[in-house]
Amino acid sequence: MLLMIASVVVKVISAIYKIPLTSYIGATGRGYFNIAYNLYMPVHAVIMGAFPVALTHLISKYSEQGNKAKIYALKKASGRLFFIIGVLGMVFMFVAAKPYTALISSDKSAPAILVLAPTVLFSSMAASKRAFAEGHMNMVPTSVSQVLEAVFKMVFGLLFAKLSMSYLYNEYLDTSAVMGILCTSEEEALSMIYPMTSAAAIGGVTVGAFLSLAYTSAYVSVKYKKLYPPVKGCNTYENMREIISFSIPIIAATLIQSISEFVDHSSVQYCLSSCDVNMLKQAYAECIKINNTSDADIPTYIFGLFSSAHDLKNLVPGFTMALGVAAVPAITSAYASGDKAHISSLINSIFKYTSIVAFAGGFFLSLNARYMLEILYGNTNYDIVLGCTDIVRFYGFTMILFCLSGASVFCVQSIGCASKSIPSFIVAAVIRVALNFILVSDYRINIYGAAVSDSVAYVIILVANMYVLAKNSGVKYSLFKIIGKPLFCAAASYFITVFTYNSLFNFKSPISIFVVLSIINISCFTILAILSKTVEFSELKTLQHCKKLA
Repeated sequence: MLLMIASVVVKVISAIYKIPLTSYIGATGRGYFNIAYNLYMPVHAVIMGAFPVALTHLISKYSEQGNKAKIYALKKASGRLFFIIGVLGMVFMFVAAKPYTALISSDKSAPAILVLAPTVLFSSMAASKRAFAEGHMNMVPTSVSQVLEAVFKMVFGLLFAKLSMSYLYNEYLDTSAVMGILCTSEEEALSMIYPMTSAAAIGGVTVGAFLSLAYTSAYVSVKYKKLYPPVKGCNTYENMREIISFSIPIIAATLIQSISEFVDHSSVQYCLSSCDVNMLKQAYAECIKINNTSDADIPTYIFGLFSSAHDLKNLVPGFTMALGVAAVPAITSAYASGDKAHISSLINSIFKYTSIVAFAGGFFLSLNARYMLEILYGNTNYDIVLGCTDIVRFYGFTMILFCLSGASVFCVQSIGCASKSIPSFIVAAVIRVALNFILVSDYRINIYGAAVSDSVAYVIILVANMYVLAKNSGVKYSLFKIIGKPLFCAAASYFITVFTYNSLFNFKSPISIFVVLSIINISCFTILAILSKTVEFSELKTLQHCKKLA
């Protein structure tokens, strides 16, 4: 519960942070920002998603045995191991920055990557402290450090972005130069400024990671130092090998997922850069005119629009993921008991309520896409409203694929078949990239092709994991309850809302339109869900039991 609350707080902070950040650095700057993160995320995923899990497991295991000497040895070994891993990851970022940006034809992204590189080291060292505490079922340092990191990332990121933009733009106004280089137009000046302001904004991420490390180090030192006094003669390298040995299968699965995401986003950027710039300029003429984007920055600018659309697209899966996480221990217990009827009922309930949230949230997002974007960016970056509305609507209508595939993966992991998900990830990644080269490379389709390839990839993951789940657990799906009823409620609510608003209202303010549409849509969906018995209180009691077990 503590981690879930922290996750919600972090998501809220991140959403608040990205709005003023985008107003400072624009969609072009967001493009540079996300290109840097694309290289960072696979490294971060391995460090944060594999080694800490192994350490937590081992600490929990030896804590149950009361082996304090072993726990001290693992603590000491993990400190060194995570430092080494962090240094290697940081060096990789430094070394890969230039060839990676050259590969995707975005050399100006390199400063942001170089500024982000130390974050790998700080995050890795903090992960060893978090995992050690989690091994004692103590989620306080993880939760607090996540919130602290998000807060300081926001504060320093916005501060650095604003100061750098102000300084460099004023330099241009005073001297017609940026960093001493003469610029013949404002467009040319902004083309030089955006990469620097993006790097400055990422500096806030690095500062946040460092302060998170400082907190977790202090907490673990104060909390556990007396419990585990130094032990002489412990073999540090042997304990490091134990952590690495347990991490290898997790690393394999994590790498495949992370690399697929990395290759996907990199291929989108690469394909955009291979398009005819004049044709892209024509396709986004109105947006580019508002943003005053130079021809050289157009592919990065359009990728920035794609990244801004993802901010809204990722909201709904964040909520359904919590349901999947909460269900894991209940599914594991039901599977171990061998009661196929119970596990079938439980998984159908999890899938159905995931679908309810996915369809309701997705159709709501499609309904309000333009007004949400106008509220967020209307006064600062109206080009984002024009460039992102349609793609956000598309993601809303296909939201079920992203949410339900996540739930299916959680369920497969719950019955101990995580390795059987790997083939679906590989196949989905290959098809995803292939579709990017076919669709995104066509200037008429551009980033909409990436949205299509995302949807196709998640269909593959969803179908494959539902098959694995049925084959290994014996679950029998009730597709009418899982898909049919929630889809009917969401679709009917969508059309009733549009008809009702057009018949009775005619507001001009985006906020007023958003509020009225939301009230009508939520009311309709709630009434239809109850009348059609899409929501059944007996199943909610089962889900409440899942929450208690979690």
